[in-house]
Amino acid sequence: MRPSVGRAIWEQERDIADPAAMSAIAGECGLDAGKLGARANEPDIAARYGALTQEAIARGIFGAPTYVFQDELFWGQDRLDFLGRKLAK
Repeated sequence: MRPSVGRAIWEQERDIADPAAMSAIAGECGLDAGKLGARANEPDIAARYGALTQEAIARGIFGAPTYVFQDELFWGQDRLDFLGRKLAK
């Protein structure tokens, strides 16, 4: 299984605010960290981030991770079982 940012945060407790950590995670995923970092700083990405932040606020999302399925919020890694049961229906 390939590494991911979610796994880095929730399972490995890595600091994704640290550019060196994010660079390492990108490399582990087979991505070019330099290109990824440059793309992350482009204006359209900042606009998308702002729009998604506003959407999260409008939906009442207050923390991470939050999953939304059929307009129902599942907040926290410990709620993944509930989400799994909902998806299985």
